[in-house]
Amino acid sequence: MSASRFGLPSQEAAAFSEVRRLPREADPAWFDGFRQGSLRNVAELALGNLRALDAATEVTVIITSRPDAGDLAHLQAAWAIAKWTVARGATVVLDAQANRYWSAAELDDWPANRPFALSSDINVVVEAEGANAVASAIHTRGLAKFGRPDLVTLDVPAARWDSVAGVLRGLAMRLVLGLVLRPGDSTPIEGGVAHFGAYGPDRLHLNNDGLLVTGSDAA
Repeated sequence: MSASRFGLPSQEAAAFSEVRRLPREADPAWFDGFRQGSLRNVAELALGNLRALDAATEVTVIITSRPDAGDLAHLQAAWAIAKWTVARGATVVLDAQANRYWSAAELDDWPANRPFALSSDINVVVEAEGANAVASAIHTRGLAKFGRPDLVTLDVPAARWDSVAGVLRGLAMRLVLGLVLRPGDSTPIEGGVAHFGAYGPDRLHLNNDGLLVTGSDAA
C-alpha cells in the first residue's frame, strides 16, 4: 500500500485498524442488512443509483480502535485504507459510524493530503416523518471516531430544524477539537446556553454513547 498515494500518515497509524474480507455467503442476512430498510434509504439519498450496492458479493470491513488519541492519525489511516480498497475494486463505501454512503468515485477523488472536514466524518440526522413534522430527534452520528458521545435533541418543530442542526454541528466541531462534555455540564452557544444530560437509547440507537442537549437554541 503506497502511503503517499492513499494518504497513510504512518505505518504505526495503520496498526490501529484491522481489515477483514467477508463474502456474502458467510452471513447473508447480516450482509444484506447493509442494503435493506433504513440503510437502503440512506444509500439511495447518497448514491442515487444502487446497482453497485445490490451487485456486491463481498465486504471489506475496516475496524479502527485507539485507546487514547492526541491526533487524528487513526482516522486518516482508516480513510487511506478505504481508498486503497477502492483501488482494489470496492464499489461502495459505508461509514458505519456516521451512517453515510460514499461511491467509489467520490473516495477516489479525495486527495491524499486532504484537510480534515467535519462534514466528511460527522452526520447530523433529522428523524421525522415529513417535511413539516415535529422531528422526534435531531442527532449527530460519527463522534465515536473522536472518542466523544453523540449529541441528541428531542421533539424539534420543523421551523427549528436548521437552527438546532447548526447548534449540534457547532458543538460537534468543538468536541472534535478537544472539548470534553459530561452529563450535568453546560456551555455557551450563540444566543444562550446548552445543557447536557445523560441520554438513554429509548428512541433511537446511536451505536455510541449520547448526551441529551437542551437549552437556548438547542431544544
